[in-house]
Amino acid sequence: MAILGQIQRRSSVLIMIIALALFAFIIQGLIKNSSSLGKGNVNVVAEVDGRKISRKDFQQKVALLQKRNQRLSTMQAVNSVWNQVTKVAVLNNEYDKLGIDVPQDRVHQLVVQNPSIKQYFTNDQGVFDENALNEYIDGIYKAQKSNPEAFAQWKNFEDDLLEAEKEKIYTDLIKAAVNPTLKEGEWLYHYENDAVDFKYAAVPYTSIPDSLVKVTKSDIQSYIDKHKDEFEAAEARDIEYVFIPIKASAKDKQRVIEDLKKLIDDSEEFDANAPDKKKIVKGFKNTDDSEAFAQLHSDIKQPARFMFKNQLPKSYADTLIKLNAGDVFGPYEFNNQIYLSKVLETKMLPDSAKAAHILVAYKGAMRANPAINRSKEAARKKADSILKVVKKNPAKFADYAKKLSDGPTKTKGGDLGWFTYGQMVPEFNDFVFNGSKGKIGLVETSFGFHVIKIDDLTQPEKAVKIVSIVRNVEPSQETETEIFTEASKFAGEAIGTKDFEKFAKEKGYTAKPVMKLGRFEDNIPGLGQNREIIRWAYNKDRKIGDVTKFDTENGHVIVYLTGMRDKGLMTPEEASPRVKPILIKQKKAEIIKKKFTGNNLEEMAKNADAKIGVATGVTLKNPIIPGYGKEPKVVAKAFVLKPDEISNPIDGNKGVYVVKTLKITKAPDIKNYMPYVEKLKKQQETAIGSKVVNALKDKADIEDNRAMIYQ
Repeated sequence: MAILGQIQRRSSVLIMIIALALFAFIIQGLIKNSSSLGKGNVNVVAEVDGRKISRKDFQQKVALLQKRNQRLSTMQAVNSVWNQVTKVAVLNNEYDKLGIDVPQDRVHQLVVQNPSIKQYFTNDQGVFDENALNEYIDGIYKAQKSNPEAFAQWKNFEDDLLEAEKEKIYTDLIKAAVNPTLKEGEWLYHYENDAVDFKYAAVPYTSIPDSLVKVTKSDIQSYIDKHKDEFEAAEARDIEYVFIPIKASAKDKQRVIEDLKKLIDDSEEFDANAPDKKKIVKGFKNTDDSEAFAQLHSDIKQPARFMFKNQLPKSYADTLIKLNAGDVFGPYEFNNQIYLSKVLETKMLPDSAKAAHILVAYKGAMRANPAINRSKEAARKKADSILKVVKKNPAKFADYAKKLSDGPTKTKGGDLGWFTYGQMVPEFNDFVFNGSKGKIGLVETSFGFHVIKIDDLTQPEKAVKIVSIVRNVEPSQETETEIFTEASKFAGEAIGTKDFEKFAKEKGYTAKPVMKLGRFEDNIPGLGQNREIIRWAYNKDRKIGDVTKFDTENGHVIVYLTGMRDKGLMTPEEASPRVKPILIKQKKAEIIKKKFTGNNLEEMAKNADAKIGVATGVTLKNPIIPGYGKEPKVVAKAFVLKPDEISNPIDGNKGVYVVKTLKITKAPDIKNYMPYVEKLKKQQETAIGSKVVNALKDKADIEDNRAMIYQ
């Protein structure tokens, strides 16, 4: 009961662990949108071959996923859950047909075997306590009304284990049917090891200019019609947009500069304790605490630190490095911010050092190995002892480090190599850079106690300790109003334009095109997440040429709808980037083939202006022709020709070839082809999971009602 009490007190931790496991069930497959969008029941988010997925369950899974991964937008979570639930649905339809089920006691066994659960319910002696687990589960079920969220999380956890187990049974049944024969193993052996030598004449496609080949719209349409499965297009929208950012103006920048100038010198202000009198307020130049003053007046808090010339802003380095203690420089612009800097101290320092150390860590020190149990006081005593030994024999520092250091550099004898000023933690840094070559000492840091040996230092050079007031330049309300007015005017004038890109250019803007936006996306390239724009583009009343303005945190987006398409085959224009190169290659191949005339390879090569080459030891597994790359069709042809037989012209990947087989070397038969049978079996089994789910989804009748729920 003591263990159970501890678990109950930490139940939120367990719930988080369970939440992390909720979506471990592999999300696979592609979204298959239904043509019956909008006709479904609003309480049913999907229907997969008659199996209904309720809106409530779907939304609960979306909420749980977003809780687990807060970086996901709503639509990203929706799409992930959609892939999961449609996968589960098509698989469960198969389970019903085959009678696949998992009894409840097996589910409990899976819970008990789960690594996260076992770890959480392991007692102080390292023994898993199943009784404590059972008490916890009973408590979850009994409290399902008073704590429905915890119950839902646990139930989803169990359901996911159940689905994973059923999927394993299903895929194991399919894998059982994957039994390559010895003959197939023999084939794979020869596929990998038989080799061919052949002579070839090749004419690359690049030898014919594209201008000599004409591909028409009807050619592309004909290709699409013959390969319909390859050119199924999802519902999509095309837009162009102009982004007008809200950014600070020159006036805003000058206002910041003037404000910083007022901070340099002392000023007078009315005394709150004596309203009729004024008091002197010290400025940045004369303040008694420059760092506190900078922190008070700065948008970005930066500690004062020593900087060398090469670390200062390049445009101002020559000036800043020459300043003396107490000098104030600025205001000046750097990295889109305005700086006002003051030099607190100047010093001659080495900018780099080389050192080694022996770290003695203790329990609770930063990044300490969990196996270290020594106390801080014990660590201090050990470090003192090491320091005394090392000082007596500095030459053996590396040997001592390898044996005694708790740091990651122990294998290097504690050698840290060269490092620059400020790179190490302050205590370590100050000891090294204020020391001298050969000095050995003890320093305490958050990592533990360091026995340090300074191996080398660069020549000292001037460094300035600088503290700065840093101000961001933000757009004023006046600037934001001007930009809003400018964006509104542009959007109004864009209404009715036929060429948005040209219109935008005339107005001094750049229109960015975005193609093929899906209904359930929420990311706009160049803008990031913006579901509102996609929702607008898919509005049922939308038409090509519509324009609108969206206001975002960083600026204004003027959007122009350039294209709308429903689900179906791609148009020739849409398919052209994919199809045109294929057709160009085919047409070039026909031109080249006609040139290959003659009675032997040499004559054919001469007539076609082809290059002759020889390929040796080429296999079907690795069908590479030197200088041309992979050419499986050409190599396969060489394997089926008889020696000295010449092929007809072959259209390959990079050109057209004529080959003459010189020699086929068959690999000697072996006694046992089982290793190749097993290899073939593994290759086939690996692809089963994703291929089966994708095939089932393609075959299924899936009604998608997401658009009715997630606008």
